[in-house]
Amino acid sequence: MYHPETMYELTKMRMAEDLRMAEHERLVRRAGADKPSGAIDAVRFRDRLTRLFGAVWPSHDDATPATA
Repeated sequence: MYHPETMYELTKMRMAEDLRMAEHERLVRRAGADKPSGAIDAVRFRDRLTRLFGAVWPSHDDATPATA
């Protein structure tokens, strides 16, 4: 077993590391909430293509059903 003073120092170091990690996670969450997401899942694939290449085809919302 470790000496009590050694255990105390190890505990202090672990608590300091936990606090640093918690602060880092808070900063990451705050940074993610402050800017709009550019992730692929944030915008439908077809909408991205339409935005890039123009309205070559109707969007899903404007599509009309095919006649038989």
